[in-house]
Amino acid sequence: MVSNTVIDKDRAYPSGLPARGLQLYRLISGSWRFLIPILALLFQAGCDKGTSNRSNTQSEPSGASAQVALVPLSNMVLIKAGTFLRIKYPVTLTHDYWLGKFEVTQGEYIALIGKNPSHFTGDTNRPVEKLTWFEALAYCQELTRREQQAGHLPPGYQYRLPSEAEWEFACQAGTTNLFSFGDTATEAGQYAWTMENSEGATHPVGQKRPNPWGLYDMHGNVWEWCNDWFAPYPATHLTNPLGPATSKFKVFRGGGWNQAIEFARSRNRFMMSPSNGIHFVGFRVALSQVVEGKKKK
Repeated sequence: MVSNTVIDKDRAYPSGLPARGLQLYRLISGSWRFLIPILALLFQAGCDKGTSNRSNTQSEPSGASAQVALVPLSNMVLIKAGTFLRIKYPVTLTHDYWLGKFEVTQGEYIALIGKNPSHFTGDTNRPVEKLTWFEALAYCQELTRREQQAGHLPPGYQYRLPSEAEWEFACQAGTTNLFSFGDTATEAGQYAWTMENSEGATHPVGQKRPNPWGLYDMHGNVWEWCNDWFAPYPATHLTNPLGPATSKFKVFRGGGWNQAIEFARSRNRFMMSPSNGIHFVGFRVALSQVVEGKKKK
């Protein structure tokens, strides 16, 4: 058997190398003792860096997916913060909010809740009515859950009933008149369904002209539940008022198909037990971050 190696100073080298080649081979082979540990460290560092980059890349989308953009319902109108006069005292709202362009329809209510409490049926574009304040509140809560699950509501946002101050501010729409369209009832037929023209029934929403901020049926058709408990207004400047902490009746606003136009003035208010539902009271929804305000005791 022929050997292929040469033993020199206790080391084995391939046989058949010339003298110069043998010296070069000795030099290279000895260097490997130092090069191999260095290369191993560099390889390990590269692996660690690659692993770190992958970890960072995977965590970034997770953080980004937690960002939820606000996507209001398509029929909501943005109402900017501002101040209005209630009798002779200013009321200031420091927050922007959205308010439904229309009263909630029977079709919208059925789609979300699965039933229709209304007296005037036959056209699901009519406003839902004959529902209690608690049922209107439950609709807002269910709408909030649905839109949260759809990824349309950031944390802290909710659909709800408007406060009485929010409702009145939006109804006036920057005016100081008895109605958003002026001080006389001569033009009321263009803006409101009331006793004078309703023929004793509700009508599909959005058929009359809107107020200056693009809100329909703020005068007439059906009265609208507000969130506040009823109490006399304080004789002072108010900021983000939410009404008393508790009382016997809830406020509703706006006038309806069954009463004269004078009852549909921007500042008129009525009240009823929250457990009662009647065929001339409905509601519209508001949207905002959770509102912090002052409640009267």
